[in-house]
Amino acid sequence: MDLHWFESKQLDRVTNYSTEIEILKAGNRRQVNVQYYCTFAKTKKYFGLKKNIQYLGVFKNKYIKAIEFRLLILYKSLLLVLNYNDNVIMVNQDLIKNVLPSVLLNKLFNKNNKFIVDIRTTPTNPETFDKDMALFHSKFKVAVKYFDGLSFITPFMERYVMQKYQSKLPTVNWSSGADINLFNAKEYTKSEINSVFKVFYHGGISVSRGNLSLIKACEDLVKKGYAIELTLVGICVDREIESYINSNNLEDWCKLLKPVPLEDIPQYIMDCDLPVLPFPNFMAWRVSSPIKLMEYLAMGKKALAPNIEAFTDVFEKDSDLIFLYDATRDNQIEEISKNIAQIIDQNLLKEHKPQNAIDFVSANYTWDKQANNLFDFCETL
Repeated sequence: MDLHWFESKQLDRVTNYSTEIEILKAGNRRQVNVQYYCTFAKTKKYFGLKKNIQYLGVFKNKYIKAIEFRLLILYKSLLLVLNYNDNVIMVNQDLIKNVLPSVLLNKLFNKNNKFIVDIRTTPTNPETFDKDMALFHSKFKVAVKYFDGLSFITPFMERYVMQKYQSKLPTVNWSSGADINLFNAKEYTKSEINSVFKVFYHGGISVSRGNLSLIKACEDLVKKGYAIELTLVGICVDREIESYINSNNLEDWCKLLKPVPLEDIPQYIMDCDLPVLPFPNFMAWRVSSPIKLMEYLAMGKKALAPNIEAFTDVFEKDSDLIFLYDATRDNQIEEISKNIAQIIDQNLLKEHKPQNAIDFVSANYTWDKQANNLFDFCETL
């Protein structure tokens, strides 16, 4: 079996590309030929996987590039159907209609190639969510009708998306994982003994992800006399966040850093006291699978996160591997501030056993385990 994975993504713009490259590496280890097709913004990055990553397109203008990419997806998928049999072709929701001619040609020629749609995210803009979900379903219903299988990042994602359909198509869940060779706590030591309580977040930085609420929560603690340092590392997409930090003179304790190589992130995690995932109670975050949480756990850290399904469904009930705050309340800033203060005042990190977190990820959320969920599913189609 060969797996041909088409994704509408500019791989060089992704700060955490583990979802893609770790699946390719796992395929190579298992001797499954996984070919990944994507596009790029500026640079073709291969991460040592040049035989697996196929960049489509040559134009630099973003509008022409977008059109070119979709035409090449159509062309490549048609070639696969015409020239091969028994392959699996997997696309994300944005490319469903682009491969539909290949699906129909596959049936017409009585070929045995199988088509999967892989859903790793729903729309993430709260202001346009309902409209965007309507567009999502206009594409997804095509896959439900014509494809051979459905893939979701979490069971809750599957339940949420599939509530509109009565489908007997086989499904699979493969989640985010952690690169336990890179995020290996034994390879790192703290850069210095913390004189302040260090709070940390890495990944996409935006108002919709709750990052401004996290900043305001820490600001509240600083005003109350707590010695806090907050570091956020990643692409900041909302100028409102930068403006708030600058206009309120928070730079002394609030560090907003540009993206760094993924290889640098474990040291940041090791140096912090408390990673915080400030995502609000919004459907796009509820159905997701938090790759950052897995990386924090792999480094032996106990994080503070909202009590939404993306986090609670990872653990058994009342897990001691995570702090949860009440995301159902309207005042998220107050909830985050109150919980951080409680963690500091009651020294709640004292009882945390890092090895338990490391063992949990190693047993349940390695990339090999998640990749094998996908590969096993493909082989059953």
